[in-house]
Amino acid sequence: MKSQKAILQQVTTYRELKKRVHEINNGPLDVADYYRTATELGALLLKLCACENHTIFHYFAEHIHPGKAGDVRCFRLECRDLADQIKALDMERAQKHRLKRVK
Repeated sequence: MKSQKAILQQVTTYRELKKRVHEINNGPLDVADYYRTATELGALLLKLCACENHTIFHYFAEHIHPGKAGDVRCFRLECRDLADQIKALDMERAQKHRLKRVK
C-alpha cells in the first residue's frame, strides 16, 4: 500500500523509472555506462523512497545504486527483478481501479 501511495505522489518519477528500466532491460548497456546509468536509476528510486517509508523501492534503491550496495555484476538481474515488481504493482493498481464503460 505504501508503494502505491509513493507512486501516486510521484507519478512522473514512476513513469521515468519504468521507461529507464525498460531501456536497460531491452537494450545494450556498455560496462562504461554502468555507473552513470545505475546512479540515475538509483536517484529515481530514492526520489520514490522519499515519499513513503518501507516501500519496495527502498530495497531496489539500496541494491541498484552504486554508492550503496549496488554491484555491476548484479545490475541487470536487479533491473529485471525491478521490472517484474513494477509489472505486479501495475497489475494490482489496474485491478483496484477498474474503469467501467457507461453508455
